[in-house]
Amino acid sequence: MTTVFEKEALEEYRDAARYSQTRFALGHEFVEAVRESLGAISQSPTRFQLVRENIRVFRMRRFPFNLFYQYSPEHDSIIIYAVAHHARRPDYWRKRTSPLE
Repeated sequence: MTTVFEKEALEEYRDAARYSQTRFALGHEFVEAVRESLGAISQSPTRFQLVRENIRVFRMRRFPFNLFYQYSPEHDSIIIYAVAHHARRPDYWRKRTSPLE
């Protein structure tokens, strides 16, 4: 299965890892937590809560972040639309989504 980060989601991921490293010395742990999250999503992509048509959310446990993604069984792929901190304005990421074809 292919996993792709939308451009802004990749920036959020990198920023969160840098911040976690600078502020808490947990950057590597954050990266590993995201990898584990992506593994869980890949193993069962339809398992997690639908928050919008075709958009699901994976709630990370150790870090206060959600991964918003879309799964396409036809393409066997996942698009990550946001790596969103819990304290961030809700739904800011919605304008990034577009249906997979």
